[in-house]
Amino acid sequence: MTETNTNEWTTDTVQGNLRRRYWLAMLAKSLVTGVIGGLGAFVYTKSELMTMSVDPQLVLGLTALAGIYAHLLANDLHESIRVGILGFFTGGITLVGVWVAPLWILPYTAGARDLLLPKVTGTAVTAAIIVYAGTFLGAYLTALTVDAYVST
Repeated sequence: MTETNTNEWTTDTVQGNLRRRYWLAMLAKSLVTGVIGGLGAFVYTKSELMTMSVDPQLVLGLTALAGIYAHLLANDLHESIRVGILGFFTGGITLVGVWVAPLWILPYTAGARDLLLPKVTGTAVTAAIIVYAGTFLGAYLTALTVDAYVST
């Protein structure tokens, strides 16, 4: 038998639901900003695969916007930091995953996959560190700094 504490406003179960909704909303914001940022950095680094003639720096702007939105979508500074960190790691994993995925999607033999995997993964991690980290974190920290300056 579970005991619920009640006051005149809410019960424990209602508070648990609110907490669960808060964490799910934060996780959704993190995943969306991270995936958009990671895919934007991937398209920028592999711009030769684009079918339309669009300036690759415009696509890199999506990664910067994802970093800015990671801060702007949050309700407070604690949530902003959580969304920023989770979004950063989600985007990095997305970038590396999308870069390495053709090795399993396309009909490579196991030997060819074993030979290509270290090189492709190394190139993807380098792109994630140089392009994605610089753009996403730079935009996120810039938005954080500007918001702190404006709000005081």
